[in-house]
Amino acid sequence: MTLKRTLLIACLLLLLPWSAFAREEPVIYTIKKGDTLWGISERFLKDPYYWPNLWANNPELPNPHFIYPGQKLAIYDGRIEIVPAPPEARQPEAVAAPATAETAGIPASAPVETAVVSPEETRIKALGGNIGFISPDQLQGVGTLVDTIDNRLMITRGDTVFLDMRDLAATEPGMLFDLFLPGKEVTHPVTGEAVGFRVVNLGVVRIEDTSGSVATGVVTTAQREIQRGARLRPYHEPPREIVLKQTDRQLSGYVVAAGGNQITLGLYDVVYLNIGSADGLETGNVVYISRPREASALTLKKKDFVAPEILLGNAVVLNTEAKTATALVVKVAAPIFRGDRVTTMVP
Repeated sequence: MTLKRTLLIACLLLLLPWSAFAREEPVIYTIKKGDTLWGISERFLKDPYYWPNLWANNPELPNPHFIYPGQKLAIYDGRIEIVPAPPEARQPEAVAAPATAETAGIPASAPVETAVVSPEETRIKALGGNIGFISPDQLQGVGTLVDTIDNRLMITRGDTVFLDMRDLAATEPGMLFDLFLPGKEVTHPVTGEAVGFRVVNLGVVRIEDTSGSVATGVVTTAQREIQRGARLRPYHEPPREIVLKQTDRQLSGYVVAAGGNQITLGLYDVVYLNIGSADGLETGNVVYISRPREASALTLKKKDFVAPEILLGNAVVLNTEAKTATALVVKVAAPIFRGDRVTTMVP
């Protein structure tokens, strides 16, 4: 009996994988510029959804949203770990890795790449043009273009104009103002409440003189033909380059309108949000765009089951007002529509 038992145990041991006795040796991979965590996960683990676990499984990282070219990864069977740098090693200059919706609590329906980028690539080239959306309290503007020096109907660049300012005493020569016309009202996609108004940007006027009962100005920029009745608002310099900025506020809102008034939104489209500077949103913040996912008719979960949201893409905030913001879509995983949710991520 003893001999049979010994032979049986020996046979069972032979059936066990050799790796159970041998120490698992990882493959060491050094991160290079141009790598993406999505690509690394797909390449080594055949699982593009794994990479958020790289942050979750490495709590020693001081900031999980910064990774470094030159950092080493230990690739094991089924997992990836960051190889700690030697204490005496000098840390390289950090490069920002765009934040992800997984870490924002919004599970993705499709992988979204998080690239290793150089410092200069943490800037977003904005597609010029001015902000085409304002809140209701800005609708009347700070003044009105009432006349010009002759009887012409259309006003353009270089023309002298007269401006009826709401606060002439606070208006000084050299000040710039945007010229605009109010457009269609924009309502909240859920509550139906007024969020703001579309505006037609006409151009820019520079104040030349304020000694009379009205201000005198010169049109410095004309995006389209300008007429009497155009309204003025404080000048917003068109964003040319946006530096990405991490937020410390967990914010949530909605896409309330599109810059081009189109129905389906995609890459490099401008979107308008119903959250702004009063909420803590800043230019350069990244927002994640998502949509609730409906459970299938065959779900085994209870009726109150809430499925993870569908990640649609992300956008960089170009400009903020008190209660609204304008953002540029910089990554898309699926079509975006008015009424889709936006959230920020807190590190």
